[in-house]
Amino acid sequence: MDLNFRSIFQRTFYYQFNSVHVLTYVLTYHKHGAGKGILRLYISNIAAPKNLIKNTNGNFSKINKVPNLVCPECGEVLGVPTISKGQRRAYRMRQGYFHRKLEK
Repeated sequence: MDLNFRSIFQRTFYYQFNSVHVLTYVLTYHKHGAGKGILRLYISNIAAPKNLIKNTNGNFSKINKVPNLVCPECGEVLGVPTISKGQRRAYRMRQGYFHRKLEK
């Protein structure tokens, strides 16, 4: 019997991220676990929009070739690409530059 304990016992959430300055929708993110903060956005967990997923899931040879996460309206940098624990690609978010809202 093959059970996926992570999906059974761990809570998952979808958050909408908006830019703080102009309140423009940026992305939808699938967060695993009950941790209250968002320090890193793992690129593999970005759920929408499709054009952002295509731009970040390409075959980038180096992390510095991944584009910054920017607000589509004002161009403010919300996150910078980094390699996280376990060699996962993520955006290190700039605190205070985005607002997250839980999707219901």
